[in-house]
Order: sequence, then C-alpha cells, then structure tokens
Amino acid sequence: MTTEVRKLFQPPVSVALAVALALSTTPAAHSTEHPAPGTEHPAPSTRVYAQAASTRVATTAEALVAAPVFFHGKQIVVRREVEPAGRVMRLANTTKPVYVMWRDSAGASRSSEIRGEFWDIGRLERSDPRFSNVDVQPILEATPNGQWPARDQVFVILGATAVDSPLPDEPTIRALALAPDQYVGKGVTVTGRFHGANLFADLPQSAGTKGRWDFVLQSADAAIWVSGVRPRGKDFDLDVNSRMDTGRWLRVAGTLRRDGALPWIEATSLQQARPPSEMPIEVAVPPPPPEPPPQVIFSAPTAAETDAERTGPIRIQFSRDMDSKSFHDRVRISYAGAAMPGAAATPPAFTYRYVEGTRALEIKLSAPFDRFRVVKVNLLEGIRSALDNQPLAPWSLTFTTGG
Repeated sequence: MTTEVRKLFQPPVSVALAVALALSTTPAAHSTEHPAPGTEHPAPSTRVYAQAASTRVATTAEALVAAPVFFHGKQIVVRREVEPAGRVMRLANTTKPVYVMWRDSAGASRSSEIRGEFWDIGRLERSDPRFSNVDVQPILEATPNGQWPARDQVFVILGATAVDSPLPDEPTIRALALAPDQYVGKGVTVTGRFHGANLFADLPQSAGTKGRWDFVLQSADAAIWVSGVRPRGKDFDLDVNSRMDTGRWLRVAGTLRRDGALPWIEATSLQQARPPSEMPIEVAVPPPPPEPPPQVIFSAPTAAETDAERTGPIRIQFSRDMDSKSFHDRVRISYAGAAMPGAAATPPAFTYRYVEGTRALEIKLSAPFDRFRVVKVNLLEGIRSALDNQPLAPWSLTFTTGG
C-alpha cells in the first residue's frame, strides 16, 4: 500500500450522497387539527422519517479532522486528552478544532475514551432543528473570527461522555484504531472479520487504486486496513471485491504502520480463525438524566394583556415536543368577570391544532370574542410530552379583549 493510496480523501459518491440526503431531509411541519370539545376529531395524519442507521466508529482525532464527511453525524469514540478553549473544551493537539460538549461529564483522563456524535458545524445551518437545544455560542466565541465556520474547519462532539478504558495488554483491532501511536513499528497479531476492500464502508475511502489484495479487518466498533498478503491459505481464497466472502474470521500477524491519518498493518502472515468465544464487554455508560417536564414558554396574547385581538388566533408554545393526541378534550376557553347586559355567556366555538415544527398549540375562533371581555384559556391535566409522556402541569392564561 503506497503513501498516496493511504491518504484520506472524500468518500465514494454513494457515501457522500447518503450524507447529503441525511442533512437535507428534515420532517415537514406537521399539525393535527381538532374541533372544540364535543365534536368529532379527524384521523391524525402520519409522518414519515428518513433516518439512516447509526453505528459507532472507533477512530483517532487525526482521522476525524482528515475525513470529516465520512464521520459527519456518526457516533464515534476517540482516545485523546481535552483542553479548555474559552467556555468549552476541545480535543488537545489537533490541526483543526474539535470541540467537546459534555452530556454528564466535565473532563477526561489520559486513558479515557470520549464517545459522542461528531458533526462538522460548517455543514449545518444555524436553524437546523436537530440543534435547537444546543448552545453553539461558546464554540463561535472560541473560533478566530467568531463567525459561523466554513465546511471542514470546525467540528464538535455532541453529547460526549468520558469512559475510563485502559488499553489491553495484547493489541486488538480496536486498540490499534484508537491508539495507533502506541503500537506503530511493533509486531501485532489481531483477529477480525474479513470485510474485503472496505465493502461495508467501515473506514474512510481511499482515492486511486489500492494494492490489489489490500483488505479491511473489522471487529467490535473498529476496523483496520491490511496490506502485503493475499487473503488466501489452506482451504480458503477470499475475493476482496465480493461480499459473498465477507464475514470470515482471520488471524493476521504483521507490523503496524502509520504515515497518514489511518493506521494499517503490513502483514506477513494470515490464517483462518475461530470467532472469539468471548465478545468484548461493552462499558456501561450511565443513561442521561431525564428531560424536565414540559412547560409553556410563550403565549399570544400574553398573560394579563388588556387590548388583545378579538379575532385571535391564540398561540401557546411549549418547551418540549408534545403528544398532539393528549390535547383532546383538555383545552377550555371561558369568559370571566362581569359582562355587559345582553352579552354572550360563553365564548365562540373554536378549533385547535398542534404544530410540531414550532411546538405550538394554535387556537382559531369561529367568531370574534365580545369586546372588553376577560377571557380565560385553560389547559387541563393529562397533556403530555411526546417522547417520554411527562405531564404538563395544568396551565391557564387570562387576558382582556380590546374594543
């Protein structure tokens, strides 16, 4: 495998296209409209999400910076110390900044694995709904000009956790992927699944023509290139370009090399191997703390407003995504206080809908409110958040209409 072969470039068209589609595909705003209590509800509409399966990838900080398109949006794990950068932390000693936004940890030791979701900030829009709860301002403050960065310049690991995980006594594919500098120039013997010429996109794709028999060996959440030997031996002859031959377990011996972002094994021998009798034990990561219960964060009209529009609409926005069905028969509107002689005893009929894109309940009136009336809107007990069914505390809004 030559030096030019092992340099990192963009992934193949199929991978790049998949990334582009994943970024450009966001669910359309969805709303379910409801009549006032006592009338028939229409059948709710259905959303369809396009979501690619995510697999964690063990790698190095150098590979993240060299091939950000490949890792963009993926769960990754790296071994690297962190250092302060303004109000945030970042991986130490990288050619381009990789910021770390912790989920429930304040730092990492020298032997820690840092796990999280890798994103190239320049490939995102400020309004990306997936980052509505992420404060990126400290990262922008740490960049040289404080502006939204261009692509391939500034990166972040979101929801990061630090797990203490010393390297094993005997090298494994995972250890070589995470800490290649510990083994470069040394003899190594590892066991893994044959994945052909990167047929499962376990690693960033190389450019040009690789060595004729070079192949990827994969195990757990890690993979490594093997060069120098043809994948054949007694009773087996594997084709690096055929998925039919993948999945076979091989034991490879050789020397670890690294003259680019990715390490590789300069192999001297290989043989068939049995699958390991004991799979690596996954280090348990504490679950994230539960989300706080939903709250009302905005309303129009505002509370105690004295010159509210009589024709509406009334909008109520929430801090969390809400279960649209839970609003059924739990929205009330009434008049309060004294009324002019002959005034209506009850407000006009109304319909409501929950708009998921803005997390807002929108109430529309069939006729205007009476003039100078005190109106009370109540959200009753039983309204819940969408993902974890946390309850919204009963809530009320009082305002006065104008003339």
